[in-house]
Formats: sequence, C-alpha cells, structure tokens
Amino acid sequence: MSINVNAKTEIKSVTALIAKLNDYKSKNWAIGLTGNTLVPDEFLAFFTNRELPFAYYVRSQQGVSLGDPTAYQNNINTLNVYMARIKANEKALVTATIATLNDYKAKNWAIGLNGDTLQPDNLLPFFATRELVFAFYVRKPDLTLGDSSAYDKNIATLNAYLSSL
Repeated sequence: MSINVNAKTEIKSVTALIAKLNDYKSKNWAIGLTGNTLVPDEFLAFFTNRELPFAYYVRSQQGVSLGDPTAYQNNINTLNVYMARIKANEKALVTATIATLNDYKAKNWAIGLNGDTLQPDNLLPFFATRELVFAFYVRKPDLTLGDSSAYDKNIATLNAYLSSL
C-alpha cells in the first residue's frame, strides 16, 4: 500500500525532522533506537518508510554502541538530497501539467470533467493531492461550468504553488 502525500507536506516533515536531528545532535542523544529502551524511534521509522539509508548513533546504558556522531550529519545530508529530489520531481510534474493546460486551452477542451463522458479528468486529482483550488471549464448542451478564463486561473494557481516550494 502506498500513501500519496503532497510535496509541501513532505517537505515540511523533512524540514521538521532535520531540526529535530540537529536538536538531538546538540544533546548527543541516540538516533535510530532510544538510548534507554532500544526501541526503534521516529527517525528510523521515517527513513524506513521512505526506503532511505539510515545511520545509527546509539550509546546506551545496556552497553549497546552503534555508529558515531557523524550519523547526525549523514542523516541530514540524506534528508537534504531526498528533499531536493521531491522538489525537482514536483516541479517537473507541475510544469508538465501547465503544458497540458496550455494544450487544452489551445484546443478549447474541457477541464475538470471529460468533455465527452463528463467523468472527472486527471487534473482534478492532481490539484486535490496538492490541496489547490481548481477552476472548471466545461461546455456541453446540458452542462456549463466556468468559462475559458479557467485555464489561466489554474495555470496561475500552479505557478504560485511552484513559487511556494
């Protein structure tokens, strides 16, 4: 099972985790396993859930010793690379969607609902996943939604979203 999380939410999570790693580093606290109980911690869970390599640093009272203090920076570096990959991928997806909107605009095609079947198109889930407002444009004899300015409104929404990354 896969959970689709929007890029901005994931970037916020990564940024918060980096701050927490820096806090743990300043206190020389264990990462990967809790120092007292050796229970896997949220750092390990985060990295594991995203299939990212993780560097442990544990010095426990039970005598367990894993890794060294460079683990903090190694994990931060991994998270920075991961975040850059998220941003690059998101920018590519948004740029492709803007191109699709421009193509639909040139052809005066419906957006939001398929012009023939009136079923939701791929633009709706794209905007929904990112929690972005979507403007419809559909012209059928029995249904009119929005107007032709919807293309430009949606493109402006995507450009603003890109700027916010």
